[in-house]
Amino acid sequence: MSEPDLFSRDETLATLGVDAGGASAMGIKERAARVERSALWAAYGDALGWISELTDAAGLTRRTGGMPLNEPIAWKRRIGGRSGVTVHLPRGCYSDDSQLRLATGRAIRSDGFDVEAFAKVELPVWLSYGLGGGRSTSAAATRLGNRNSTWWSNTFKGWSKSGGNGAAMRVQPHVWAARAPEQPESYLPDVVRNAVCTHSHPTGLMGAVMHALCVAHAMTSGGLPSPDDVRRALRVAEAVPAIINGDAELGFWRTVFEREAGNFDRAWADAVDEVREAICFMESWNADLSGTGRYRSMVDGLKLRDPAKRGSGLLTALAATGLTWCEARPAEALRIAANAVGTDTDTIATMSGAILGAIADADPPVDVLDADLFRSEAGRLAKIACGRHPPEHMYPDLLHWLAPKARADALVRSREGGLLVRGLGRVADTLDDPISRKGIHFWWHWVRLESGQTLLIKSRDHIPVAIEERPTASVVSPVEGNGPFRLARSDEKAQAGGADIRDIARSKSPVHRDAASDSTDAEKVRDVVSFVEKHIGDDREVGRALRKVARKGTRGQIAAFTWALIDLLRDHSKPRESP
Repeated sequence: MSEPDLFSRDETLATLGVDAGGASAMGIKERAARVERSALWAAYGDALGWISELTDAAGLTRRTGGMPLNEPIAWKRRIGGRSGVTVHLPRGCYSDDSQLRLATGRAIRSDGFDVEAFAKVELPVWLSYGLGGGRSTSAAATRLGNRNSTWWSNTFKGWSKSGGNGAAMRVQPHVWAARAPEQPESYLPDVVRNAVCTHSHPTGLMGAVMHALCVAHAMTSGGLPSPDDVRRALRVAEAVPAIINGDAELGFWRTVFEREAGNFDRAWADAVDEVREAICFMESWNADLSGTGRYRSMVDGLKLRDPAKRGSGLLTALAATGLTWCEARPAEALRIAANAVGTDTDTIATMSGAILGAIADADPPVDVLDADLFRSEAGRLAKIACGRHPPEHMYPDLLHWLAPKARADALVRSREGGLLVRGLGRVADTLDDPISRKGIHFWWHWVRLESGQTLLIKSRDHIPVAIEERPTASVVSPVEGNGPFRLARSDEKAQAGGADIRDIARSKSPVHRDAASDSTDAEKVRDVVSFVEKHIGDDREVGRALRKVARKGTRGQIAAFTWALIDLLRDHSKPRESP
């Protein structure tokens, strides 16, 4: 069995409970319809559940004006923390869950997921307009704004313990754009790459993987995942360490993780056991209860109101799937989730909406904010899934890109006088007067980008003129994909002495990767890093290792080793505490 292919095609289909030919036989119209409704219901669940997030029954009553929470409404909320402002949010306004899902989708191109653009542009810029967001995601995005940080070595404070649901809630576009969603190896490497940008603990990674597998089941089978289907998905998830070992940069990420937190395989096995135990418990719920009563039993049994477990990536993913066992009607299911005060209402609702929407026969009863954008992005991802080459977002050239230094620095003026959001594009309309309050020197602006996305974005008193940002040149190749970086053929890489690190980051699908070669690359880097770690006090040995990597390594290996060496040297130079 070759890596990263986890199974042969027929075995994979059988493992996931999917009939052979079902997903592959889908035409572009049917695929687009499923992706669109999955995206719309996910956004609807977010907009509905965000109203009840992080509040109690009395707080929810204040937010809704005493009305029952049955569908999205206009409401008010404090934005920007203690130094922020209270804003009126329009009906259907969505939170960071859908914002980061749009960011993920924008970074998916015809030739794959541009993890570099997602990590270095999307996440740092999101800080300026994010509506919500967990501590790990915000800390990771802040760290990625540093020029010398990388997605595969994003070691912010507490990074190895980041097991929340901030990754799981945004990974659906990888499934929507997968050419073969019935084959997990076609999208799971990208799911893991996306997740480790912000969440490295196996609990957070497992949530992203299990949710992606459940969305894929609904997309390919046309039915909701049963408990047995979730067990089959867990069998696939058990092979994630093999995916990581078969990818050069994920292999390096593993090296960094293990230096901080210990053996990844053992930690992953613990997460697998936790899922297995939770499924057994979830099956024992009283089927005689109503949808609301059954879901309440699940919430109580999984302790989803406990602050220590409320945001768990693993438990949130299981709760989102479990909700579909309690109620299969999407509008009613998401209403139940949104009214389960004390849980992570918006994230459970949005993830459940993605599953339920994939088999829904109607759109949500209320259009969310930017519904047309969600529809157009769903159509674009569906075209990619069917082998088409739709227009793509033009990111700035990352060789010259510097992320905004502060959250108020992303909104700038163009030389022509209009507004633009760095990395995301021009502002088409300003939708209201800027909002501020006495004593602070920042403003919040409602703007709509030319892409159609509405943002509430922070700025300074005086918005500066933009420094010119060079867009990445796009090279179109019907064989090897199009976008800002063309995938180099194996003979080109040999002639060039190794692919550029950005090429390696882009070419990670089974179609474009040599798994055995990647695995060897990752092992070689890990071996040299382990050697240097043992001899970090010996400058001569460290220098010999550096020269060897520089002389014989590919550019990707050199980059990976360099970042590891920097971390090792910094750790070694830290003053030691006296006993």
